[in-house]
Amino acid sequence: MIKVAIVDDNALNRNTIREKITNTNIVVDFEARNGDDFFGQLERIPAADYPQVVLMDLEMPVLDGIAAISSAVIRYPGIKFIVLTIFEDNEKIFEAIKAGASGYLLKEDKGVNIIEAIRNVVEHDGIPMSPAIARRAMKLLSDGVQPEQAVQTPKDYQLSDRETEILTEIVKGLSPVQIAERLFISPNTVRTHVNNIYKKLHLNSRSQIINLAYKNKWI
Repeated sequence: MIKVAIVDDNALNRNTIREKITNTNIVVDFEARNGDDFFGQLERIPAADYPQVVLMDLEMPVLDGIAAISSAVIRYPGIKFIVLTIFEDNEKIFEAIKAGASGYLLKEDKGVNIIEAIRNVVEHDGIPMSPAIARRAMKLLSDGVQPEQAVQTPKDYQLSDRETEILTEIVKGLSPVQIAERLFISPNTVRTHVNNIYKKLHLNSRSQIINLAYKNKWI
């Protein structure tokens, strides 16, 4: 039995995806409305119940698919992410791959293709793509097109300017007291900002924050 989660802000889309993968050895663990809702649901269940594969939409409010994947692959390395979207443009393909997606499918794909993609990433650690996406990706590579270095910015995670400033100091290895002295604010204020940063990035350790910062070329 393969456990999956469906993340899409449209309830009709979630229902359609669910119907496409029914009557198989694939079971839908849970559904989420956006990246923030996805992380919230993961935090409420034991690790043994985590989905093995997440079918992730891209354009969603609060926290979009690219930002969610970028953080999730750091915090939950055992979960595979397959983008399931309507977008075929080059930028989205590159962003998804750089964020850590294991596959890229289109919502118009038939159920059999989605099912095969799920099994592929679980059983063979594959990188399934819709034929249209695979052709486009191959052409980009053959044309020598290079993706932009940054995947997401701090503002994509709704970090304020002050939180971004403190994030930079965290990555440098400074303690809350040292950050407070440098920014002329109280240590308690720094700790409040740090807690907000953890929540907004959906990470739970300094090392994870540092990994995300370097991954996205924030510093």
